[in-house]
Amino acid sequence: MFPAHIPLEDDACDVISKAMHGLEISPWQLSELTGLGVKIIRAALKGDHTDKILKKIAPALQLSAAALVGLAKYQPNATAPSGLIGFTSPFGHAGVNAYAIITGQRAIVFDTGTDASAIARFLAEKNLTLDTLYITHRHHDHTAGTPHFNSSCIIYPEDAPPGNCREVYPGHQLTILDVGGHTNPARAYFYEGLEVPVCIVGDSIFAGSMGRAPHSASYQQALQTAADNVLTLPPNTILCPGHGPLTTVADEKINNPFLAGA
Repeated sequence: MFPAHIPLEDDACDVISKAMHGLEISPWQLSELTGLGVKIIRAALKGDHTDKILKKIAPALQLSAAALVGLAKYQPNATAPSGLIGFTSPFGHAGVNAYAIITGQRAIVFDTGTDASAIARFLAEKNLTLDTLYITHRHHDHTAGTPHFNSSCIIYPEDAPPGNCREVYPGHQLTILDVGGHTNPARAYFYEGLEVPVCIVGDSIFAGSMGRAPHSASYQQALQTAADNVLTLPPNTILCPGHGPLTTVADEKINNPFLAGA
């Protein structure tokens, strides 16, 4: 289950590093673009920076300066609606998240984390029948627990065409979204039918950040698919990231340095 408090996956230096990698900008190039010394850039990448330095770096990396500066104090206050259950298993400092949506005595599960034993135990204790396990992307930290489940119930991203809709339960609909970029293929799953809409987004968006893209073309793709396919959802949509806390579309439009103003 979710711990009481999940920290952000990334801080400002992580965001800067991901943007530099995605734009293929070296510390020397960033120094030239900002007028800051290379030592200052390297220090910023280690977390040693002031707000003034962040405000100079942000526009050079096409990031929101206000969101980058505000990241140190950002903690979204989104809460899971009834029927949405979160599970966090060990991975890095913030863990890796998996989710279940419960309708009646059936459960749809999204990703497995590094250890799905808690998910399997929850389903058994609640006497829930697994409907389907949907995978956002094939990175090992999101799929390591698949042996706990019947392979015939698993839908991988390549089996989930974007735009497809499914009525899960009367009044409950699941829509598949393309969120490629961090890796390909990658899918988000938009669920309507709970108190508020919910979207399981994998590593396409974190609270205040997003997953690292392997190269510049995939970075631009990641920005585009997140902006076009996730940030266009209703503002109150609860976003369920692969790492870090729950957030909302409205919060990320303001507080995500990569996406604010998109």
